[in-house]
Amino acid sequence: MTITVQFDKKLEEITGYASFHSECSEELSFVQFLYFLFQSYPKIEQLYPPGTIGMTLNNLRPTDFSILHHGDVLKLWVVKEKIH
Repeated sequence: MTITVQFDKKLEEITGYASFHSECSEELSFVQFLYFLFQSYPKIEQLYPPGTIGMTLNNLRPTDFSILHHGDVLKLWVVKEKIH
């Protein structure tokens, strides 16, 4: 299955993509995909710890139990900057 991942400008600077399509296994959970995404782009978590990134899955807030389906759209953006 394929999902679309979209980033705001700040996350685009890290990933090099405004958006991309990702091939995933059927019945992959949102949490598992997020783990893989952060493993691929560790600088995201380094610069933006938990609570600083907003996310929607098909324009709804995902839960730990959300399952990804073909055609889903995951959007990520920086909600607030990390305090140094």
